[in-house]
Amino acid sequence: MNSWVVAGLIAGVVVYIVDYVMWGKVFTKGMEAFADVLSPEQMKAFMGPALVKSAVLSLVFGLVFAWLYGHFRSALWVQGGGPLAGMEFATVLWLPILFATVGGSVWWTRVRILHRATMWAWLVRLNAAGLVVGLLMK
Repeated sequence: MNSWVVAGLIAGVVVYIVDYVMWGKVFTKGMEAFADVLSPEQMKAFMGPALVKSAVLSLVFGLVFAWLYGHFRSALWVQGGGPLAGMEFATVLWLPILFATVGGSVWWTRVRILHRATMWAWLVRLNAAGLVVGLLMK
């Protein structure tokens, strides 16, 4: 499949699911300090728009990722495309996030746990998109 739009939209859906699992199931301990305490009514009013925003951002992310991958695929070490090439591209994109979160944790010690969670969530999110896009745009 050579359509970056279809690959990007599918990757966006996968990223949305990965993001939900990472922040809803994996990174739960220690995150209470960064969340507002909401009543059940406030939570109902908050969650609908928040899930829609997250879905739209995930789809846009998938599209941008697939478009960039299509343009830079020939510059990767892994030639010929495929899932490994997608993961290589994803990991290269993740490196600035790694340095930003680790560097920020040096000074902002109170948010160190949030920085670490963000760093790993982005690695998983990017590699999930890389697997999908690499596989579909082979």
